[in-house]
Amino acid sequence: MGYVLIGTEASQFSGKARSFLRWKGVDFAEQTATPEIYRDIIEPRVGYAVIPILLTPDGQAIQDTADIIDHIERSVPGASVYPPGPVQKLASLLLELYADEWLVIPAMHYRWNYNEAWIIGEFGRTAAPGASRDEQARIGQIIAKPMKDAIPRLGVSEDTISGIEAHYEGFLADYSAHLRKMPFVLGDRPSLGDFALFGPLYAPLYRDPASGERMKRLAPVVAEWVERMLVAKAGPQALLPDDEIPPTLLPILKRQMAEQLPVLTDSAHILQEWALAQPKGARIKRSLGTHEFTIGGRRGERNVISFSLWRLQRVQDHYRSLSGADRERADRLLDAVGGREIANFQLPIRLERRDYRLVIA
Repeated sequence: MGYVLIGTEASQFSGKARSFLRWKGVDFAEQTATPEIYRDIIEPRVGYAVIPILLTPDGQAIQDTADIIDHIERSVPGASVYPPGPVQKLASLLLELYADEWLVIPAMHYRWNYNEAWIIGEFGRTAAPGASRDEQARIGQIIAKPMKDAIPRLGVSEDTISGIEAHYEGFLADYSAHLRKMPFVLGDRPSLGDFALFGPLYAPLYRDPASGERMKRLAPVVAEWVERMLVAKAGPQALLPDDEIPPTLLPILKRQMAEQLPVLTDSAHILQEWALAQPKGARIKRSLGTHEFTIGGRRGERNVISFSLWRLQRVQDHYRSLSGADRERADRLLDAVGGREIANFQLPIRLERRDYRLVIA
């Protein structure tokens, strides 16, 4: 058996993994995550319902896009998704943290507040392609309910919707300005930041029809980038030389630091309080309560999401591996975008992924 990616076309993180595998030139098959696949393959292997999953030729089941990417990077030769320059790699990891854990907020807002009927039908058609339209609608409703119920936990509410849309439209303007200068995040070919951004920008925000119409109207160059990513293949194209960070990326990183970084630091303080009573190896709950946050100038409440700190730890690990001139250049980037706190504060515990779950290392 070769590689098999289990996911769906509508899934943000399936899109991230799929586009990376295609670009890398991995020979893989794709299997749609139907209710039967969840029951017979995913839940017995992983322990809970989640996609994407990469099944490997040697029988492993890999869950989480970062782990999928790292496994393929170790196993399959060829161009690397990680830039060789340490500061470009730092920027890429920051964009992955932003795309996976913050752009998911507008992605889910637009999906459920603008495309609900369509995505319910999509879920039904995917799960039961041979069923009647009424039966597909019934099945789609069942599949959709836990996903729709989850969006308040991300902070999507009447209090924050205008801010979420302001944040997203500001991002589209910033990314459009960047893409007018170069075709991808760091030059003439995709790298980690592109694949991370592709996740939310493709499935919920380009492919869902009302969201796609908005993207094409407000940011046609971003829609064109999505279409380039759909067919991108590793080749002779290069990243910017000399570990350069294009100035047009700085507004995106500044937006991230202004809104996501305070949430991450507050989440770390809450994790510290929770961990005081926990033994080594304890599973970390996905939600550690709720806290206030601000997006697009609007205040709201969201869950304290522990997995975001796992993504943050990846950024900090890379930063702390740097020394000398590389550390100085990384510090200049963080200072330029208001992100020095990423370097200055330490997560209260070491996080580890064990048996597909986050635990205290």
